[in-house]
Amino acid sequence: APAHPRRGMAFADALFAGTATLEGVVAQRAPNLDTLLSIGAIDELVPVCDAPLGELMQAYPPDVLIDARMRKRSAIEDQRTLAPTVVGLGPGFDTRTNCHIAIETAWGECLGYVVREGRTAALEGEPRPLDGVGRERFVYAPTQGVWHTALQIGSRVTKGPSIGHVEGHQVVAPLDGFLRGLSHDGVAVAKRQKIVEIDPRDVPQVFGQGERPRAIAKGVLKALNLHGDAERQFFGFEREFEATLDCMPMSVRLKMDLCGIKLSLAQWRALPAEARRTTLDAQCESHVDVRRLRRFLEWWIREGGGTTPLQIQIDHSDWQVATRVPDQVNYVLASSGLPHLPQPAWARLDDLQRFALCKLTTKGQARTLPVALVEFGLA
Repeated sequence: APAHPRRGMAFADALFAGTATLEGVVAQRAPNLDTLLSIGAIDELVPVCDAPLGELMQAYPPDVLIDARMRKRSAIEDQRTLAPTVVGLGPGFDTRTNCHIAIETAWGECLGYVVREGRTAALEGEPRPLDGVGRERFVYAPTQGVWHTALQIGSRVTKGPSIGHVEGHQVVAPLDGFLRGLSHDGVAVAKRQKIVEIDPRDVPQVFGQGERPRAIAKGVLKALNLHGDAERQFFGFEREFEATLDCMPMSVRLKMDLCGIKLSLAQWRALPAEARRTTLDAQCESHVDVRRLRRFLEWWIREGGGTTPLQIQIDHSDWQVATRVPDQVNYVLASSGLPHLPQPAWARLDDLQRFALCKLTTKGQARTLPVALVEFGLA
């Protein structure tokens, strides 16, 4: 029964309700060790288990152990004997004393940075402001005991009225806004434990993966050599919208085709910035990756009240075949006064470059074609 308040951005509710969904990914509670492996074997599910860590690791010795408890000021014990690779997140981790790799978790230019030698930065102590509101948007348990609330995560609240109580001590909203964080009803809390967070913005972020967790996760993927090639997320001719993601780069359009989904530019721009960034970072290397990304996109569009994205026929033949230049490509090159593309040069391109040329030789796209040919070393 975890008291974690940001339940819309986590899988914690799986321990209460049996399942929890985060951006289209479903976590299912494993009530015992016998069911853990069977749930984990299902590609569509993430198992969540509250068995004691020692019992869990004895039954299923891990290749990688990630300590994501973010214990802040606590002294961290040496964990290096627990797994071949131990990754520690946040303050207190040191590769010389308690982990093999550490990840910086504080806001700033080092957020998500991989520490392979030495220690992470010390805890700074102050939260990042939202709409100019800092620590005053949080509420802490007035005493030790059981927390009770009838409200739901994401509810709108006004300053003053009671949100819930701990052992008869009322807890009130410190300002107007939305319940971004709300510990689950009926959990035991310690005195001064964080139990409520108010988001004062007109458009709050209560559900989904936040910017900071995403950066930390990318650091973990990089540390374990599981990350994609970030340099290939954008071609040079796409740099103008790299910061805003107002348009879809070719890397995203390729993922859309692999998923069999067509999003209009309006639908893409209607997605929250964090959803667009997650799509950019998502892997699409396997059928499982493709299914997850498709569910993720459909979930976000439904959450925004949009219509279901148009399903398209998946046809990769033009860009996946390196032995033949598509007729469409050379036709457009010729009609634009550009040089013919020989098959050996086409074969030397990677999948994303061939995909881009197929897209850039469709109706209305050819204006960027000369720039792409130069960038790809073809002109």
